[in-house]
Amino acid sequence: MHALRNIHAALVPGGLLVDTQPIGPQPRVRGAGRELGTIDMHEWIETIHAVDKRVVETIAARLFQQTDERTLVIRDTFDDGPQCLETIGTWRGTRVPQPLADRLAATRDQVTVDQQVRLRLLRRGPASA
Repeated sequence: MHALRNIHAALVPGGLLVDTQPIGPQPRVRGAGRELGTIDMHEWIETIHAVDKRVVETIAARLFQQTDERTLVIRDTFDDGPQCLETIGTWRGTRVPQPLADRLAATRDQVTVDQQVRLRLLRRGPASA
C-alpha cells in the first residue's frame, strides 16, 4: 500500500489515478492467419490479486474512491514470431508453452497477442497519506 500512499500524496485533491492491468490468464496469439496458441499468465494473475487487495485497502482507508472499471481487449502487434517471443519473455509472471514457442520461432509473419485488460479509475479521496 506504500506506493498507493505515495501516489495519493502526489495527486491534487480529486485527481485521478488510471490503473491498467492485464487480467486474462491465457491471451491468444495469432500469426500467419491462424491461432498459434495461448500464453500462460496464471502466475501474473496471482500478482494482480495482490494488487487488488492493496487497492481495496486504500479504498477502505479513503485514500481513493473507485469511479469506473472497464475491461478491454488490447492487441499487441509484433513484426514476427521471434520478436513476439523475445518480448513476451520479459513479461513477469508469464510463460510461453513450448509448442507455442516453437511455432513463434518459425513464424516470419506479423504476430498479434490479444490481452484482456482491466482499466480502473480511482479518484483521490480525502484521507491524508
